[in-house]
Amino acid sequence: MYRDGFRSMTIGRTLWAIVILKLIVLFFVVKLIFFPNILQRDYADDEARAAAVRTHLSHTPDSDK
Repeated sequence: MYRDGFRSMTIGRTLWAIVILKLIVLFFVVKLIFFPNILQRDYADDEARAAAVRTHLSHTPDSDK
């Protein structure tokens, strides 16, 4: 039933293509703006990135006291 409905669409197919294209562009732009690669920017190599992640994962707020 649904398959036949999608096959006979004319304008709907174009609208779905526009919606999917807008979602792809939106998620790509949001990822670039709101989720920058901070580890890549702040650390030179993989070992430094791994050490930073280990430090932040094992760090608890109570250990500052």
